[in-house]
Amino acid sequence: MLRNEKINTLRIAQLTVATLMTAAAAVCFTLAAPARAAVIDVQCVGAFDRSFSPAVTVTPQTVTVTEAFDYDTCVIGPSATGAASITLSLGCVPVSAGPPETETVTWNDATGGTSTITWSAPSVVGQTAIFTGTVTAGRYAGDAATKVTSGISYLGSVVGCLLGTPVSNTTGLVDSLVLTQ
Repeated sequence: MLRNEKINTLRIAQLTVATLMTAAAAVCFTLAAPARAAVIDVQCVGAFDRSFSPAVTVTPQTVTVTEAFDYDTCVIGPSATGAASITLSLGCVPVSAGPPETETVTWNDATGGTSTITWSAPSVVGQTAIFTGTVTAGRYAGDAATKVTSGISYLGSVVGCLLGTPVSNTTGLVDSLVLTQ
């Protein structure tokens, strides 16, 4: 199978999973609050790149983590890019979930504009991180936000780090970004 076909197949699978997760969340939300159903403003998948300065080593140190998100495949709403930066103490192991952070999302459509999303500290299971938050400013202000990511390069990076190769960046997939009213 060609690389583009694999990527397209992966995107379709991601959108299917994101749609099912959103539908399940909407059912749960509806059951909890029958007077108002959730309205989905944005539902996207994509990729991320995370860089570390200085590079992460075996010895924990203060590191600035700069994140770039590309929400390039959307079934609802416009595509977008996102950016966040946090500073924390980090080493190869133990891997922490990370602190709360603020992401600025820039929308790629004629309306344009940005959204500021304040994320709680993520829940991490294996290489999957689940973020929940709120759009605190800009477009879609007041929406609830959920993001699920999977770090496809992280596990190999940790092994290399433990063997003495510092980690300067990791990449992964945004399995879903959903903003709901």
